[in-house]
Amino acid sequence: MSTEIMSVGGVRDRLHICTLGCWWKDQRFEYSNGLLIYKAVHRLHDASITEIEWAIWKFTYSGTDVVRIEGPLSGTWDGRASLGWGA
Repeated sequence: MSTEIMSVGGVRDRLHICTLGCWWKDQRFEYSNGLLIYKAVHRLHDASITEIEWAIWKFTYSGTDVVRIEGPLSGTWDGRASLGWGA
């Protein structure tokens, strides 16, 4: 079974990506009504929102409960809503 997934900052191995929390130099968050909707991380400090290597997650809720977490998908922070998230 392959553990290979998308490239995140040039790293393609799932184990390494999962353990690189200390490696991310920039993180962004978007909230709506106090609930986290998007989280993104980047390997560069002060990365531009137009940089295409943001690793972005989307959180979906039922009430205040998280019912789905999608991602990470690669893209720009300012283009996060159009990354092809599921229905």
